[in-house]
Amino acid sequence: MTDPADPVLLFDEDGRMFVLHDPALASDLIESEDEFLEGYDGQGRPVRACDEPGQVGLTLVTTEPQPHELRARVERYYSVFAARHPTRIPPQETDLAAFIRAVAEDWIEE
Repeated sequence: MTDPADPVLLFDEDGRMFVLHDPALASDLIESEDEFLEGYDGQGRPVRACDEPGQVGLTLVTTEPQPHELRARVERYYSVFAARHPTRIPPQETDLAAFIRAVAEDWIEE
């Protein structure tokens, strides 16, 4: 299986979103496998954390993009958590990779 493409969008169990611009830095930012519920790479493929605490990496769950699940997660994040975002409307790009890049660039840390 190939490595996850950047950027990676990670979601916790409450639906908060975090952006990881370089998947190689996962171990610097993610402490354990259960720190996030769901994640998608720059091509919309689901990712999960793996390895030991302190040495966490990301691996693809499948090579098939999951556009509907990803867009639903992003939509929920914008509607519930993006209070500081001026419009609370996610990017509207139809191309999945362009959509993910736009979300990563548009993200405002809450």
